[in-house]
Amino acid sequence: MSTSQATDELAGCRVLVVEDDYLIAQEIVATLHEHGATVIGPVADVTRSRALLTETTPDCALLDINLKGQFVFELAGELVHRGVPPIFTTGYDCSFLPAQFSGAPCLLKPLDMRRLVRSIREQTVRQRVS
Repeated sequence: MSTSQATDELAGCRVLVVEDDYLIAQEIVATLHEHGATVIGPVADVTRSRALLTETTPDCALLDINLKGQFVFELAGELVHRGVPPIFTTGYDCSFLPAQFSGAPCLLKPLDMRRLVRSIREQTVRQRVS
C-alpha cells in the first residue's frame, strides 16, 4: 500500500487510544495519524478516558485490557452503551475477554498495525451502518 493510499484510509475517524505503555501508545498514534484518523488521547488510565468522553464521542476506542493492574471492561461497557465500539489490545490471551465482548476485535501485542487499521475501519463502517 502506498503512503498516499494509507493517508485517507481512516480520514474523519475519531479514535480514543487508551494505552499505558508510552512507546506502544506513540506507535499507535503515529500510525493512526498516517492513515488520516483523529486521535483522542492517548491516555493511560480509565479516569482520564472518562474525562475525555465528557468532551467528545469517538467513533471507536482502542483499549489496552490491563492498565497497570486495572481492567478496562467497565469502561468498555460504558463505551458500548454510548454506541462506541471497543477494540481490545493485549499482551495476554484474547480468551480473557468477558462473554459480553466476545464479538469485539482483540489484537495481540506486539500489534500488527495493518490489522489495527483494518479493525478500526471495519468497526467504524459497521457503526455508521447500524
